[in-house]
Formats: sequence, C-alpha cells, structure tokens
Amino acid sequence: MATQAQQETQYRELTTTPVIRSGTWNTTRRTLQPLITEGTHAITRRLTGKNRRPDRAGSLIKPDVSAVPNFGGASTTPGVAPGTLINVAPLRVLGTRSELNPASSHRFEYVTRDPNGRAITATAGVCFSQTSAPGHRPGAPRPVVAFAPSTQGVAAHCDPSHTCAIGLSVFTDAPRDAIAAYELPVLNWFLANGVDVVFIDYPRDPLTGLQYYCDSITAAKSLYDALRAAHHLGISPEAPLGLWGFSQGGGAIGWAAQLTDYAPEIHPRAAVVGAPTSDLPAILRAVDGGLITGVIAYAVAGLATTRPELYDEILPTLNSHGLTEILRNISTCAGGTLLTSGYESTSSWTTAGQPLGTILNNLPAVLREFNRQKLGATAPDIPVLLWGSTNDDVIPINQVRELRDAWTNLGADITWHEHPLPRVPGKTALNHFGPYFHNLSTHSGWLWDQLHSNQS
Repeated sequence: MATQAQQETQYRELTTTPVIRSGTWNTTRRTLQPLITEGTHAITRRLTGKNRRPDRAGSLIKPDVSAVPNFGGASTTPGVAPGTLINVAPLRVLGTRSELNPASSHRFEYVTRDPNGRAITATAGVCFSQTSAPGHRPGAPRPVVAFAPSTQGVAAHCDPSHTCAIGLSVFTDAPRDAIAAYELPVLNWFLANGVDVVFIDYPRDPLTGLQYYCDSITAAKSLYDALRAAHHLGISPEAPLGLWGFSQGGGAIGWAAQLTDYAPEIHPRAAVVGAPTSDLPAILRAVDGGLITGVIAYAVAGLATTRPELYDEILPTLNSHGLTEILRNISTCAGGTLLTSGYESTSSWTTAGQPLGTILNNLPAVLREFNRQKLGATAPDIPVLLWGSTNDDVIPINQVRELRDAWTNLGADITWHEHPLPRVPGKTALNHFGPYFHNLSTHSGWLWDQLHSNQS
C-alpha cells in the first residue's frame, strides 16, 4: 500500500470521457465559420489581384485588409528594463471581424533579454475578446491566456503576429514557401470562449535576425516580458492567467511554469504543457529523415546564433550541401521546409556522413546547452496539465513521461494525459499535430476549470 507521502506525489490522469461541454458546438461554429470565411476572402482577393501577396520581410507590398504593422528587426536596447513597451499598432486577426467572434487586436514591440542577458526588442500580439466568458463575474477582469506558439518557421515573415492576419499564402518563386497560420483555430477558440490572449513571436538575434530556436528558457522569459508590456495595453494584472503551449510552445511553457519567480508580479494559475521540447537530441533523431527534417536546420541555426562557442563547434561539422540546406530552410516557413528538406536524411549534410543529431550530441558545448534546456530539474509551483501522444513522431513520448515523473517526484501538481492515436506510417508528423487539435476542447476545458476554481 502506498504511503500518504507517496500518494501526495502521484499525478492524476485527465478524465477524457466523451462528454461535450455545454456550448461546445456553438463555440466551435463561432471559431471556425468566421475564420474560414475571412481566410477564403483574403486568399480570393490575392488570387484576383485585388490585394498583393505578403512579402517575405514581415510586411506587405501594399496595404490591404491583411496589413500587418512592421516595427523593423530586433535591436539592442541597453539599459531598458525587460517588459518595457516600445511600439504598438492595430492588428487585424483573421476570424475576429464578424459578430460571431469579435475581438480587437494589436501587434506590439517590447523589451526582453537574449540568451546572454542583453536587452533586445521582440514582438508579440494581444487580442481582446468581445465575447462573454462562461462563468465570468461581471466587473471582474476577463481571463487571459499567455500563448507560446508551436513552430511556424524561423524567418521573420513566419512570426505568428504576422501570419495571424494572413492565414495562408503560397510563394511559387524560389525559394518555394508557404505561410500557414495553423494555430489560428486555437487562438480563435480562446477568443470565442471570452478569453483575452497574449502570444509571442520568439526572440531574434539583432545582428543576424535569426530566431533563438531551441532556447525555451529565453522564450519563457520573453513571454513574461510580453505580459508585462501587455499590462500597459489593457490586460489586467489581476486577471486569472493561464499558460498554454504545444511542441516548441510546450517547451516554452514548461520553462515558464518552472520560472514563475522570473516575474514575481505575474501570477499564472495553471499551465497546459503539450508535447514539450525537452530532450533535444531525441527530437532530432525522431524527425531526421521524415517530412519535417527541415526543423533540424532551424535547430542548428538557432544553436549557432546563441553563443560563439556553439557556432565554432557546429560549423566545421557541416559540408557545403548541409550549409545550403540550412540557409534555404531558415529563409522559409514550416510549410516551405516540407518542400526544401522533406524526407531527406541529415547524414548528407555532414562532413562525417552521420546524422546531425548524433554529431551534435557529441559536441561538448552543444551537449551542455542541450542539458541546460532540459526540463524537470525544478518543480512548477502551479497546477500543470502535461500531455503527449503515445506514437508522437516528433516529440517521443518517453521524454514526456520522464518529465511527468520528474515533476511528480519533486511534488508538483501534475495532471497527465497520453493520447492513444494509432501510429500513422511515414513520419508525417500527423501523430504529433493530430492529437493537439483533437484535444483542444478537453485541454482548454481543464484550463478554464483551473482559472475559475482558483478565482478569489
């Protein structure tokens, strides 16, 4: 029989009985109908020449209904405190312009810190729902979700606060590419539930413009800094706050849950951590040779940008083809990487003829960085719904289970969900993304329950 201390450190299984929450079908309709209508309208206008397609520099060739404010690239801001608001402009998020799911939105620029502690600018979005939140008390602050997005691509035109106004756009000229704002249904789902949302674009190196991909610690801190800045735009510091992230975003939210003392004035009440990036070498091995091999190029570029010693270790391992593949991938969005490097083995990228995951794991400075980014050394001090998929072909389930056990053994309040989607052959990433959208209502419902039950 388990002792009381052992029982107190056990995780809970998420109840996933097929019960439809009241209003779910109506919320789904209000989420998807305007998004499909407005997204189709935007595509049609581009195809008929009424609007120009977005360019690849984070702005548009000429203003149109998808216009996105452009603050320029990241820059250093010596002496400016993290969380300082620098710029703000209105943003038209697809799916939020009708009476079905109305919301007002802004893109903003704020100050955060890079992996080496320099103050830099970064961008984010904030959306204010105009829908009544279930269970929301009149006069009380509206609930807020701080949203760390999944991988959209590391080029500037792939940033979520840019693509949320575009939806889908295809580039047929070289390099072939596709903007696909695939997490818009998630963002709009939150808004349709009456929840305000703050979401980030991951920070970039001011010199190269490259995203600090793989650095979940920096991403977590930037999310808190974005929340600090959003307090000046109308997000209430007293609002019930939940954290949400999947995949790359899951890694960021996992670290945000471990680093609540980074911003002691911000008090998240719960977090949903989906398929988090924690054991980076295992992820590199899992995706190599699959449809999304190109994300390995994101990882290599992000690591090399983080610190000079990482660059010095990584660069000599790449052959000319590998360098070309990395440069091609980092100029495209996630959709473009499928065309650039889909189903290619990174063994052809290296001078040793070995997969990059194997080589990187044997480089001392890189291995130290991998270990630094691994979750589980400290316990979150807020309730966490941690979930993964049994046959995930991007984030292996074993590392998510290991994180569950590590957090539980440290006394964290963990609710666990493992989605049993059968294996889809072909390393297509369907076992990764499918459960995310399938469980959206269930996982967000857990978060709403936490926010409401913890209201004072």
